[in-house]
Amino acid sequence: MGNWFADQRGAYFFLLLGVGLMMVFGALEFSFPRTEQLEVARGRVVWQQETRGALYFILSDKQQLVLYAKGDANGHQREAVRDGASYPIAVKFFRQHKTGIGFAPGEFYTAYGVAVGGKEAVSIDDVRSAYRRDNLVALVMGVAAVAAGAWRLKSLRPSSRRAAGGRPASRRSR
Repeated sequence: MGNWFADQRGAYFFLLLGVGLMMVFGALEFSFPRTEQLEVARGRVVWQQETRGALYFILSDKQQLVLYAKGDANGHQREAVRDGASYPIAVKFFRQHKTGIGFAPGEFYTAYGVAVGGKEAVSIDDVRSAYRRDNLVALVMGVAAVAAGAWRLKSLRPSSRRAAGGRPASRRSR
């Protein structure tokens, strides 16, 4: 097998990896819902469970929702949900984005906005920019991988392996 990483196969690997990461960025950006696609659930929080990157909760109308930390950098929405047992909240969610977890039955829908008393804890534009900032990591990594693959392919061209004066290297020097 040899050292494929330093060979032409490694260069193509980096090119394809970069293109794949850039496609992941595009898919993540395209899948973020528009404001008119969001539904609203209202009620008090009757159950909540916080994990490392998300807050799962159930409202009094039996709607199961998950609020990811990715879209709530300052924690204002999670704080509103934590206090939601005391007063009713309104949650904007997208029914097509759903997940299941092992410690509670059913499907949980992704929440994108929490409002208390008609006032949003964080605007949907702030949530969108937080998601975009996270997704930009994939784009930057993709561009870097494409650049590394292209640089490696350029350095492996036959013209770059010529001896001084542009003549092909002798068999002995290889």
